[in-house]
Amino acid sequence: MPLRISPIDNQHRFRAQAHRFRQGGRDVYYFTLDLETLDGLLPQRVEDDVAREANRRLTPSHAKNIQVYLDEKDDWLLGALMLGIAPDAVEFEPYSDDMPNFGELRVLANRANTMRIFDGQHRRRAIQNVLAELPGFTDERSAGKLDSLRKASMSIVLYAEDNLRTLRQMFSDASQTKHIEPHTVTRFDRRDPFNRTAVKLADASLMFKGRVEMERSSVAVSNINVIAINQLAAMLKILEVGPRGRVSRDLREACMMDLDGLHERCREWADEFMPAAREEYKGLITGEIADSEIPQLRALTFAYNATFFRVLAACYHLWTRERGSWKPLAEFIRKASIRQGDKHGLLADAGLIEPSGRLFSRRQEVAASINHIVEAAKAAS
Repeated sequence: MPLRISPIDNQHRFRAQAHRFRQGGRDVYYFTLDLETLDGLLPQRVEDDVAREANRRLTPSHAKNIQVYLDEKDDWLLGALMLGIAPDAVEFEPYSDDMPNFGELRVLANRANTMRIFDGQHRRRAIQNVLAELPGFTDERSAGKLDSLRKASMSIVLYAEDNLRTLRQMFSDASQTKHIEPHTVTRFDRRDPFNRTAVKLADASLMFKGRVEMERSSVAVSNINVIAINQLAAMLKILEVGPRGRVSRDLREACMMDLDGLHERCREWADEFMPAAREEYKGLITGEIADSEIPQLRALTFAYNATFFRVLAACYHLWTRERGSWKPLAEFIRKASIRQGDKHGLLADAGLIEPSGRLFSRRQEVAASINHIVEAAKAAS
């Protein structure tokens, strides 16, 4: 049964159906509120220049990103707001002796000012903004979105705790969740066209099928895979927009509308350009080089280095945008030496080799090497 807030009376700030439980030595109350009621329950505005007592300083741009997400996505998802309140500001009446932890939560009106959001202020600000701004649009889509959001609900977790120092510690503890690794984001985020294309290539490309690391964000020297899934997605962005790999919102949306076209452009790079550009890749596709040989080959060639993949993707982008056919570029790269330890090879001439013999990964060296290789290929063609 959905939990809803009851009308406010003179004695209580609000009353709601709730589930009471214990956590960390304190009482906790779980209930839900529709977004419109939430907006009225916590009307105070989180100001941009004020650091709330039990929270970090609000970042307006972060709240704005959540607002845009709420506005644009019909299948949005937001986690619960976490609040603290003085223990003597709440009353709880169980429905029955048989259900001691399910009942009516009452927050006294004279102690309501003790409630503090200690986790979720950016979500709170985003909800405030979207409900305030949508009425200014008169189109049918905005009206429907506003009605939908007003009826939607959000989980509230109310902790019977008002000690400021403790609330600050609770905010810190609540933030100690494990960061979502890049490879997991790439695999799971279906809203990004490059993530979707990378996963598709990892499943069906001649070059990458069975050779993409899906469980880690980088490839170990001893790994038989050639690249990690998040690295592949980054390569595909470079293919589409160039060396910096920054995709505008409009382009991202355009690529989502034309996923087949994006996949075909990326597949051509992977399955046609790559084996034409290096024998190391052609051998993998034809079976002349076994996947099990990749760890040993890493000691001999830079062909399985993620930075070299970036260089190839960027060179391909620059060349094809200016000259069309990638074949002269592939022929130039195929004839060049990229052997480790070669002081006069292509990458050494391009300034991409560190004194230690490794490849530079800093943006400036990589960008300079890309330009060098493209200009050298032009001169040779």
